[in-house]
Amino acid sequence: MNRVGKLGVVAAAATATILATGTSAYAGTDASSSVTGSSSRFISYGDKFENCDTSSDGLISYVAFEYVRIDGSLQTGSHYNPGSSGDCSQWDHDFGEGRTVRFRSCVDQPAWATDTCDRWRSGVA
Repeated sequence: MNRVGKLGVVAAAATATILATGTSAYAGTDASSSVTGSSSRFISYGDKFENCDTSSDGLISYVAFEYVRIDGSLQTGSHYNPGSSGDCSQWDHDFGEGRTVRFRSCVDQPAWATDTCDRWRSGVA
């Protein structure tokens, strides 16, 4: 077999190996949470939270979250939507793949009142 023929066989074998191997499957799970005045989503592709203010009540909507890191420590936080009724905001994270993220949509009430929140929901990063 000549040199060009051997290179063609090698290239074909390499292409077949790449196509057969493929990439690992994406296994994240999206989830959503809502309460009157606030709607939130966990978007597993990119580990994003989105929060939308759904009421013209003048109150601030937000998403609260918690995540257990690989070392067992708990990461908690909240992202407040700076917009008003109809506005949505997104925030990126980098959670470990296949790990559960808990979150809930909330509305920030005046200081004398308890915030209004949905129950905790779960997504998978």
